[in-house]
Amino acid sequence: MGCRIPHDRRPELPELEPRPEFHALAMPRDSRGEIDDSLLDCERLPGMRLLRIYVPAPRLRGDRPLPVLLVNDGHKAFEASNHRGVPPWEQSGTLQLHRLMDGLLCEGALRPAIVVAVATHASSRANQYVPVRTRFGEVEFGGVGDAYLDLLEHEVLPAVEHRLAGVPVSRAAADRVLVGTSIGGVSALYGAMTRPGVFGGAIALSPSAWVDDGFLLRTAQANGHGRARIAADIGSGERTPIRDHCRRLFDQLNAASHGQVLAGEVEGIHNEDSWRARLPRLLQHVLGHGPFHAAAAHA
Repeated sequence: MGCRIPHDRRPELPELEPRPEFHALAMPRDSRGEIDDSLLDCERLPGMRLLRIYVPAPRLRGDRPLPVLLVNDGHKAFEASNHRGVPPWEQSGTLQLHRLMDGLLCEGALRPAIVVAVATHASSRANQYVPVRTRFGEVEFGGVGDAYLDLLEHEVLPAVEHRLAGVPVSRAAADRVLVGTSIGGVSALYGAMTRPGVFGGAIALSPSAWVDDGFLLRTAQANGHGRARIAADIGSGERTPIRDHCRRLFDQLNAASHGQVLAGEVEGIHNEDSWRARLPRLLQHVLGHGPFHAAAAHA
C-alpha cells in the first residue's frame, strides 16, 4: 500500500525493518501527530490524573469525527523509557503509539484516531483495572473496575472533547476503543463486553485472563463479546497457565463472533517491545477499512 503523503527517506536513518514506527521516523514533521498533556481533577476516583492526548496531523486526519483509543497504563503509551541519548530506532520500553499511528496512517492502513493515554498509579492500577475483589496469593486487589470505566465515560471523554475544541471527536460507541496490556487488558475486555453501548471496541495484549480464576471467561460466557469489535492476543513465550486461561477465553470470544473478534496466540513475550510489534495487526482489525468499519464510521 502506497504512502498517503510524499516523503523521502531521510539520509541520516539507517536501513530499518518495514515497521510503522520506523516508517514514521522518515515522515515530514508536519505530517506527524502531536501529543498534548492535560491534568484532569477527577471526582469518581478522586485525585489529579494526567491525560496525554495524541491527535493526527491535519493533513492525515480528514474531516470526519475521529475515533478515540483510551489507553490504560498511560505512562507506557508514548515516549520510550530510554529515549535520552539513544537513537529513536533503538528506543524501547513503551508502545510508541504516536509513531505506530503516524506510520500506519501514512500507509493508509487504518482510519485516523485520537489516542488518549490515561495515567494511573502503580499502587492502585490492579484495583482500578479489575472489577471484582479477588486475591493472588496473599495479595488482595480489585473491586474498582466499574468506577474506573465510569470515569472514562463520564469524565475523561468529555474532558478530551473540551480540550480538543475544533477537532471533531466521534461519540459513536463503535469509535470508542479501550486498549490495555496485561492486567490493563482485563479492564479493556470487561468494558467492551459489558458496556458495548459505550465502548464498542477493545484491544488487549497479554490480558490477565487468570484473574479470579477465569473472571473474564465467565464474563464472556454471560455476555458474549457484547457486540464489540475485539482484538486480543497472548504471546507463545509466556507461561503455560497464563496462555491456557487466554486460550479458553479466546475460544469463547471467537465462537460466535461473526468476524468481529480477532483473538489467538502469536509469537511474543510479556513486555512492551513485544506488544508494540504485535499492535499494528490488532489496530487494523479495530480501525481498519473493512465493511464493519465503514458502517461504524457512519453510525
